[in-house]
Amino acid sequence: MHLEAPPRVRRLRFSIESLGWRRGLWELVTWRRPYDPAVDRSFDAEHGTDTAGSLEPVGLGIADADRRDQAIRYLPSPARVTNWMLDRVELNPSSCTFVDLGCGKGRVLLLAAQRPFQRVIGIEISPWLATTARRNAGAYRPPPVLRAPIEVVEADVTTVELPLSDLLIHLYHPFDPSVTATVLRRLEASLARLPRRVTIAYLAYTGAVQPVAEVLADVDWLHLRRYEQSVRGHYNWLIYSN
Repeated sequence: MHLEAPPRVRRLRFSIESLGWRRGLWELVTWRRPYDPAVDRSFDAEHGTDTAGSLEPVGLGIADADRRDQAIRYLPSPARVTNWMLDRVELNPSSCTFVDLGCGKGRVLLLAAQRPFQRVIGIEISPWLATTARRNAGAYRPPPVLRAPIEVVEADVTTVELPLSDLLIHLYHPFDPSVTATVLRRLEASLARLPRRVTIAYLAYTGAVQPVAEVLADVDWLHLRRYEQSVRGHYNWLIYSN
């Protein structure tokens, strides 16, 4: 499955909506990344957390060598990019559980928990990142208030039974797409036992979009609902549902 890039005007609109007009126009005019998410600590300064930084898998205490090789560098999602998706994903938060696969330090969990999901769950294989995510959930200073309980599970995502409610599953390209395929095969078996609504919101840079799309295209119960690409292609949303 080959995904065509959205028209340039649509990409610009998405960049402005999800990054803000200053950063969106900066990308358009200079053709450079508008800021470095690894060093942007504005979210942490506001909320008393530790979610910034850029970390390679080799130093994150992942015991399984294969999973460590399949893991991808930690970078935090910009809050506006996450909120853009949460505002447009077209589901009722109170009817489903939010699950972040490869939740890292937990910034996305904090943003999701500002909405009335039944539960907000992060699954993270790195003991260090999982501990940091739990610490951030405890340290987070509102406003806005957290409206959903947060749980961080330290585990290999391919071994976890996902909740038996409707699901909004989030990924910020945390590992090789083959791991995602394994998770979805396990989820398919669960859906056969108990059918329910599943929405997947996958954030990826342009170079990762095609491999991800190919894996998800092989899942016959999932359908692509929306594809958005930013001007520079650093933040692209692929949204699927059954």
